[in-house]
Parts: sequence; C-alpha cells; structure tokens
Amino acid sequence: MRILITGGVGFIGTNLAIEAIKRGYEVIAFDNLSRKWTEENLIYMRKNYPKNYEFIWGDVRNKEDYLKLPKVDAVINMAANPSVMKSLEYPEYDFNTNTVGVFNSLMFAKKLGIPYLYASTNKTFSDITNLIPTREDKKRYVWDDMQGGFPAIIMNGGIDFDKWTPKAINDTFTIDGYGRYGHSIYGIDKLCGELLVQEWGLEYKIPTVIFKMSCIMGLFQLGVEEQAWVDFFLRQIMLGDGKINIFGTGKQVRDVLDGRDTARAYLDALENIDKVKGEIFTLGGGPENTFSLLEAIEVIEKLVGKKADISFHPKRPHDQDIFVSSLVKIKEKLGWEPKIKFEDSLKDMIKQYED
Repeated sequence: MRILITGGVGFIGTNLAIEAIKRGYEVIAFDNLSRKWTEENLIYMRKNYPKNYEFIWGDVRNKEDYLKLPKVDAVINMAANPSVMKSLEYPEYDFNTNTVGVFNSLMFAKKLGIPYLYASTNKTFSDITNLIPTREDKKRYVWDDMQGGFPAIIMNGGIDFDKWTPKAINDTFTIDGYGRYGHSIYGIDKLCGELLVQEWGLEYKIPTVIFKMSCIMGLFQLGVEEQAWVDFFLRQIMLGDGKINIFGTGKQVRDVLDGRDTARAYLDALENIDKVKGEIFTLGGGPENTFSLLEAIEVIEKLVGKKADISFHPKRPHDQDIFVSSLVKIKEKLGWEPKIKFEDSLKDMIKQYED
C-alpha cells in the first residue's frame, strides 16, 4: 500500500511516515516546508528510510500541485496551520490552508476513490467547555461535581462521567458556540474541514475517519511558543535561557499523547477502515495522562536539572481551562490506547536533542 501524507514532513506526519514504513507501506510525503526547521525532518527521513519514503514538494492550497502526485491507496491529511494566534493574525492564510486545503485533498481522494483520514482538533469544541463546573487547586484546574445540574446545551451528551464528575469529552459534545463562546479562527476553519470530510464520505462514498486531537507531543516536533508548547518548554529549559511566558494561571490542563501513539491510532484506523469509516474519534492521552502547564514544567525541570524562568500574562482568547479526550470509542472500535508515558516521551525528546 502507498500512503499519501499531506503535511508529511511535519511533526505528526514524520511519526506517521515512520510507523507506516515499519508496517511495510510506501510513503509519499507532500509538504511545502513552510514550518521552520521541518527540513531537518526531511533530512532524517531520507537518510534513515531511503527505500520506502518519497518527498514531493507541494502546497495543499494549490490544486495544480496535486497533479505531481502518483496514484496512492489512502490519504492522511496532516497539512494545517496549527496555530490559534497565527489564525487571528492571518485569517485568510488559515482559511486557505485549513479549509480550502482540505477541499483540494478531498477532491484528490474522490478522484481515486480512496480512504481519507483527517487530523482535526479539540478547538472545534468552543470555549463553552469553560462552563463545566471547575475548581482551582494549587497547580491545576479540576472539573467538579455536576450533581447540582448544568446547562442543557452541554448536558445533552458529550461528557464521560465518573459518577457525577466529568471525566472526559467525547465526539458528541456540542460544537456550537451559540454566538457567545469562541472556537478561534483556527478552530472554525478546522471545523469547516471536518464538515467537508463528513459530507464527502456521505455524498461520494469515500471512507473517512476524523480525529479531534488534544495535546500531541514528541519526537520531531520543533515547537514554538504559540503551538506545541511541551516541546517549546523543553527546549527553552534545556537549551535556551529558560524563559517561558504563561498566558493565564498555568493551571490549564490538557491530556498529552506521544506522536508515535498518535501514528498508531491513524494506521490502526486505516487498516480497519471498513469497521470505522464515518467515525469521529477524540484523540489524546485521555484521563490517565493529564498535566497542567505548571505540572509539565516541573517534570521537565526535574529531568533536565534546570529551572524555568516563568512570566505570567493575561489569558489568551478561546483558551479552554481543561480539555481531556474521551478514549472510550477508540478503545471499543480499535482496541487502541496510549502506550508511552509523558516522562518517557520527554526522555526520548531529550535524547534526540542531545544527539
């Protein structure tokens, strides 16, 4: 099988390519190399996987670039502007990449009649998530007991519960912000992409799967301040001046997932496409792998033996105080669950930077 990975030289794209090659597939990595330092990933892949890996320069925004591509058996779309802040500054670029780019890649998949897997985001859920009752502990926000009742717009499905306490958000949680709760420009453009993928699956019978992803981190990430925060924190503390800007209290919580586990989820879905076509999965580390920003910094400080120099700033717009992905459906459908713990991911990242 030959797989096309759009955004194939990026962080998750590189992890996907490695996992796919290990499973015996050929990989076409389609990328415009717009992300700083991605050339390093390309050099690594060409050196270590010369036989089953091919890079083709192209931009998902340009229909003409798809004419360069050979026949493939599946598309995994990882191409995106992943930055909320960049989407606010450059909304046209974000729309053309995160929505028009999806349309163009879907047209390519339709032409060949092949499966299409789409990387979406938890930002397709608005910051209405901040209405979930929350208490503030010393180092993190914690979802609180909901026995006393809660707005019907959220209670209509979408939350996994441990008794009366929210445990995780699943794919049936409302995507509507009701004109009062924002998704960010990035989140809305990714949501447009989701709806296109769903409709193409229905109208053109393309087997599709959507993953709404939480905090993905790991090897080959090369993160920046506004996006890929775990990797950015690590490099600032380990290799930089230690200065970290926290927007808000730092008690915001995310479920973290290693890029290699992420790659397994996508390829498991592709290999079982007849079983999961049409499905939407929330994908992250789940309730067992959650960290606040402050907690993550403490783990990094311990591992590298250096302290961070933290500055606090006003909270950014549309920031979710807590987001934890439900893994119930993906475990039931694919038997998939995270294998790599946060500290082990960090140790591997540290080793990669040391080398």
